[in-house]
Parts: sequence; C-alpha cells; structure tokens
Amino acid sequence: MNRSRIMFLLAALLSLTAISFAQVSQGGVAISQQMTLSSAVDSRALPAVDHAAMLAEDATESKDVPLRFGYPHDVNFNLANSGTWEDVKEGRVWRLRIESAHAYSINLVFDRFDIPVGATLFLYNHNHEYVIGSFTEANEFPDKQFATQPVPGDAITLEYFEPETHIGEGEISVMRVVHAYRDMFGRAEDNPLDDFNESGSCNNNVICPEGDLWQNQTSGVVMLLTSGNFRFCSGSLINNTANNATPYILTANHCSPSTTNIFMFNYESPTCANADGLTSQTVAGCQLLANSSPSDFYLVRLNSNVPSNYNPYFNGWNANDVASTNSVGIHHPSGDVKKISFDTNPTTSTSYLGTTSPGDGTHWRIATWEDGTTEGGSSGSPLFDQNHRITGQLHGGYASCSNNVDDYYGKLARSMTAGLRTYLDPSGSGVMTLDGYDPNAGGFASGTVLNATSLQPISGATVSVAGGGQTATTNASGVYTLALAPNTYTLAFSKVGYISDTTYSVVITFGNTTTANKNLVAMPVIAGTVTNAATSAPIPSATVNVVGGGQSTTTNASGIYYLSVPAGMHDVAFSKAGHLSDTTYDVSAAAGDTTTANKALWAFPITYSLNENFESGGTGWTHSSAGGSWVDDWHISTERSYSATHSYKCGSTTTGQYRNLNDARLLSPTINALPAGATLSFWMQVEAELSSSYPDSAYDGGILEISVNGGAFTRINTVPGYNKTVRASTTGPISGQPCWSGTITTWTQQTANLSAYAGSNIQLRFRFGTDNSVLAEGWYVDDVQVYAYGSLIVAPEELTIFVDGSDVILRWADDTNPFYKIYQSNDPDVPMQTLIDSTDQNTYTIVGGAATDEKLFYVVVGWDGN
Repeated sequence: MNRSRIMFLLAALLSLTAISFAQVSQGGVAISQQMTLSSAVDSRALPAVDHAAMLAEDATESKDVPLRFGYPHDVNFNLANSGTWEDVKEGRVWRLRIESAHAYSINLVFDRFDIPVGATLFLYNHNHEYVIGSFTEANEFPDKQFATQPVPGDAITLEYFEPETHIGEGEISVMRVVHAYRDMFGRAEDNPLDDFNESGSCNNNVICPEGDLWQNQTSGVVMLLTSGNFRFCSGSLINNTANNATPYILTANHCSPSTTNIFMFNYESPTCANADGLTSQTVAGCQLLANSSPSDFYLVRLNSNVPSNYNPYFNGWNANDVASTNSVGIHHPSGDVKKISFDTNPTTSTSYLGTTSPGDGTHWRIATWEDGTTEGGSSGSPLFDQNHRITGQLHGGYASCSNNVDDYYGKLARSMTAGLRTYLDPSGSGVMTLDGYDPNAGGFASGTVLNATSLQPISGATVSVAGGGQTATTNASGVYTLALAPNTYTLAFSKVGYISDTTYSVVITFGNTTTANKNLVAMPVIAGTVTNAATSAPIPSATVNVVGGGQSTTTNASGIYYLSVPAGMHDVAFSKAGHLSDTTYDVSAAAGDTTTANKALWAFPITYSLNENFESGGTGWTHSSAGGSWVDDWHISTERSYSATHSYKCGSTTTGQYRNLNDARLLSPTINALPAGATLSFWMQVEAELSSSYPDSAYDGGILEISVNGGAFTRINTVPGYNKTVRASTTGPISGQPCWSGTITTWTQQTANLSAYAGSNIQLRFRFGTDNSVLAEGWYVDDVQVYAYGSLIVAPEELTIFVDGSDVILRWADDTNPFYKIYQSNDPDVPMQTLIDSTDQNTYTIVGGAATDEKLFYVVVGWDGN
C-alpha cells in the first residue's frame, strides 16, 4: 500500500484517567447528560482498517519520517448532510454517531468549526464513559479549522447544542476521522501498541541523575502530535530577544506541522526507573511562521500562551556557526516519555547524512552518542551546546541503541539566515547567543485595556515595559499578560487612534499576578494613501506629519498611513526623498472618527549612472587580490541575494567560509562626469570575525573605497555606516580602519552622498580583508546604484484647448523647455495615463480627438529631452 506523505491535521494522546485536556475545554455538561433525548441518532460506519499492515509499514520507516498512530478516513459530515436534529428547551441539539470497527480510539479533524456565542460541542463514547468538551467559540482557530483528541473506543458521538437566539448560524464540518491502530489508552505491559516504554533500553529518562543539570531545558521540550500522516515528532519552546514568553516552538521541517497540531508538555517518567508520565498538559493549535528545507527547520507559534502551571522554559540559542565542544539531545524517541542523550565530543559541520566537513555546512553531525541515542519520534528535537543553548534540531540519521553513530541536526546558524531571526530577534539586535527564559522565575502583569468612553475592549493595543523590554498585545477581549521578573515597573499602553497612557509602580512578586488595567481615550485618526502622481502607484516609506503638531508617521508597503491627532483642524504635510513635497490644509478631525486625506506626490526624474543587480554577470565589474600571499574570494553568488537570485560575495563558492589573508578588491566600472547631487546606494549582509575581548572591534571586515579621476582609493563613509573597527594589531590588510563586520544577516541598505565628486570620473571599490585565523561566511553586496534626481519640470502656462471639427488643438505659452510631452487620460485622478506624443512647438493637434463621446483630459509637461 502506498502511503501518502500529505500532511493532515492531528489530535493528541491522553492517559486513560484524563477526561478532556488536549484542548482547553470550557467545561459544562452535555444536554444528553441532563435530559433524555430521542434514541434515534444518525450513525455512519467507516471501512475496516488492517492494523497488522499499518504496523508492518511503520516498522520499515527511518527516524526522518514522523511516527503515526492512526489511519485517516476522509469524510464529509456536516450539519446539513448528516446527523439528527432535535428541539430542546432554549434551542436545538444535533447528534451524529461515527463508528470505525476495532479502533482503539477515534479523533476528528474539522475543516470548519465556526459556532455562535452560546453554542457548545461535546464528544463522547458509549454511555458517556469518556466525555470531552464543551468546545465553544472560544476554541475557534483563526482559520476555522479544528481537531480533537482521541476518545477511546470504536464509536464516537458528536453532540452540538445551538441556542434559539442563533439558530442556523453554526458551521461544523468533519473532514477526517482518525482510526487509532495503536492503543493510546492501553498501559498494559503486554500491549504491543503502547508507545510508553517503546524506545530502546539505552535511553535515559530525563529525571535520572544524568539529567540533573538539564531540568530547565527539559521543561521546554515538547511532543508534537502532528498531522504528518499521524506520526509523532519532538520540538522545543525557544526564547526570543524580547524575553516575553512568546510561545514559539522550533521543530523539523520534515515534520510538516499543521495549524491544528497539539503540543504535549512534560510527558516524562516521574522516576528514574521507567514509569508512564502525565499526558494531560497540552496546548492545541498554532500559526505556521517560517521554515526552510536546507537546514530542515520549522518555527510555529502556539495559538495560546503556555499555562504557567506547565512550568514552561523557553530555551536559549546559539546562532554562531561554531562547533560545540559537547552536546546534549532531549527528545521523545518512538513517542516514549522524554529522554536525554549525551555526546562528549565536538560536533562537525557537514551535509545531511554526509561525513565530509564542511560539506554544504547545513548540519551538525553527531558522530557517536556516548550515552543514549535517538529514534523515530525524536525528529525536531533540540540539540544543545555546552552552554545549554540550542544549536539545531534533529533531521535524521542512523543512530540507535544497537548502532549508535551518525545523527544530523539542521544548524540554527543556517536557519537564522533563512527567516528564523525575524521572529527570534524582533528588535534586529543581531545578537548571536541568547539565554533561556523562565517566566515562572518571576510573576505576571495582566489586565484589560478598554475604550475610556464606550468601555469596550481594545484589541491590538501594545503594552510594554517603559524603557525597553517585554511587550504584549491585547487580544480580542482587550486582555494582555506580561511575564516579568520580580521588580517594580512602569507600563506603557498605546494604540493608533488613542492617547497613550502609563501606569507607574506596578509591583511584580514571584508567582503572583498583578492587575494593571487601563482605559485609553480615543483620538481622531487621519488616514489615507500616498501615491505617485504620474502612475498612481503607492509610495512606501513616505513621511506624513502634522504641521506644527509633532505627530508623524510613515506609509507602509501599500502607501497607506494612519496618524492619531488631537481633535480640530490640521495641516498635513507629505514628503519622500525624490518627490516634490506637498501639504493638505484644513483637515478636520473629530474624536472617534477617521478622516481620509490622500495625497499624490510628483516624483523627480531620476538618472542612473550605475544600476547593477548582478543578474547578468556584472558587466564592467572586475575583482582581484593585492597580490603576493593575499587572496581574492570575490565571485557572483546565488547563496543570498537582495533582489532576484544573484549577488557578489567575498567568501566560499558555497555557504562555507572565506579563506585566510583576503585582500579582495571588487571594482565597479568607471563612472564618467558624475552628475551633481549623486547618491550611492547598495545592500549588504556580512558574517565576519569579531574580537572576543573587544566588542566593538573586528579582525576581518569590509570597507568601501573611491578613486576620483584615476587617483588613489580612499575609504568613504556611508549611512548608517560602519559598525566595527579593525583591530590595529591584526595581520589583515585594513587594520585600524572602520569596517562592516560581525553578523548582519538581514539585508541592510547603505547610502553615501557623492555630491563632493560632481563632474569627476569615479570608480568604487568594495574591499574585504581577513587575518590569518578564524573564518566565517563573508560579505554579500547587491543592487549597487549611483543616481541623481533632476528637477521636476512643471506644465507650461496658459494651456488652452480648441475644437476644430473633429480635431482637438492644444496651445500654451512658450517657455524655456526645449520639448513638451502630451498626455491623455479618461480619469482626472490619473491625469498622465497615456503618453500620446512629444513636440518642440507650443501647439499640438490631436487629429480626430473630438470624434468621440468619451470625456478626455489632456496634460502638457515640459521635457528636457532626456
């Protein structure tokens, strides 16, 4: 039988004694437990499942395929096409019985779960021996999908109550019924389907003395109950630089997490001798944030914060591409209770399943586990370095109790450059290591943010520790929670459209929650879109400010802005580099209202003296070393790029490291007769050696140099500029100079004003220097531009329009412009829609222009011929 690798939704495991913990249920009692309902219930039977065949398939799989416990029956059961409705007091009840013969348990996957306020859903087996629910609108996921934990037995009944005030508003649709061929509830020693105690005997329980120094890290490791063909993986809570307990889980890309995954915490043996663990501490649902196949990582965010009584720990990380001296793995092998494994030797950098170092440099290789191992189900589990920080997550390998060699972990260092840093370093600090965070090491600030006038909750308000630190955002009910170390804090509350406010002296004590509510006063909002006057395209990053008022903002990628202002009349100024600034006067703003103020800005003409993205090889660009023992690692690369697929890189031809003793010079073509007001712009990333003793110093790095009229090359400064200084004692070629170094793994724009060189012939040189030890990935440069803005040429004066028969004649006052362009439009808001011609005269005839009933508009602008 061919097994699909399509990733489905999933459900969680429970112990036999648990009632309903895999999702956060809302409690209550089903209608059928309160009163006698009709015995007639629609029942649907599903096809048989061959347990032996499924288990035989499982036995052939390697650890880089997640474990599974059930077979998925695809179905289409909803409120309209199945089930039985029955009227009851204050509403109606819908019930559906689903039977899958010989199943150990059944769980359901919903492609639609959207129910109104007051509605409830319960699920139970025969005679209500096992009941889960209620599930209400509070359990809805953003995508309206849902999944339930297994209910023991081979038949399950869904019972949905809908109140009479919301009849017909609910949507419930079951898309998949999972038939468990492994017994998630059996705990007998002779039960071959029980995953407890299924892992190899060489594994160590985390509670054993070997794990004493790793209890914090252990608390962050979770079991994934995944939709990956219903198999198990592992993962870990991971900290971010805000230290704010954002519930991020790092796991493996090949585990293919789904938005309805369930994450089990603290499934551990309570004693060093193997004993079954608690299975009731789970969180359901997640958002899929970032993933990459080369380093096999996937980052998700749980839909709910981790309950404090789970004692979560958000593990720290190490983003340096440097081998650890020894390593520890914490994981759930074969879906068993949590285990810990030890490697006392340095890791090596290699390719997945490779042994050549560094290979493609995407993975850390564990050559041999000295104590413990990994198995199927360990996939996605974290690898820790000697400082208890995550360096990667398990992709796969060959290790087992009988042959304990060769496991491969996708590098966190590589994952950080593939989208992970966006979430783990939201402030863009560029830090390379971060310690773990224990939210229970302190207390909590929590409260509700309301509209001061209507007393309605404000969602999306920001609550932050004044002066920097943790931040939180209010939910749909206006509620926020901040995990804070014991201390006294000032909390700042803000949202666009409201007057920001502050609460002082918020005292946090260990283990306690301090309430800090806030009512914010609504302010008027001026909002609109800033566009290009000629093309109507949105203008991002335009500045919008209230003249004399101090309020200011910038437009987003769609040219949209929102500006909170005091009530009254305001003049709003709009500006953007390369555009003619403009102002809208007397914009009226009233409390609680949003006033629209759009603006179209005229762009200055732009002339490029150099515009190179290296997609066609970089015509006219050359590179070389300084000669002698110096080397040159510049080359066109596809490893990273700002636009399209290519950039220039000084480093290895793979993602490996540059060589010692680079004095590598990348030269631009000569730019002749540089125009007045010229600007240089380029984008870069860099990973180069810093000094471990002097934080502001480097041993390797890059600089930008310029030659004017064939003269010597000298360093020029840019904005935001160099971030480090090369140590004067280095053996590299640029000692003592400011440089770009360290780790800048997001594309960063550098600009330089070249006005001082107007009229000269210039050449640019990107120079990268390295000493004779410690290597890194190198320097990437892309999208190099030298440009100048011209003057905005305004329309000539005294434009008149005459109709002569079927022709339209345009005339205007002659001026200093050598040429004129004539535009036609059928939309007065897009006046320069179509360029119809150009002329050096001050009159122009549009033949047949009046022979149409369509209303047309004409614009004449001066043109300098360029």
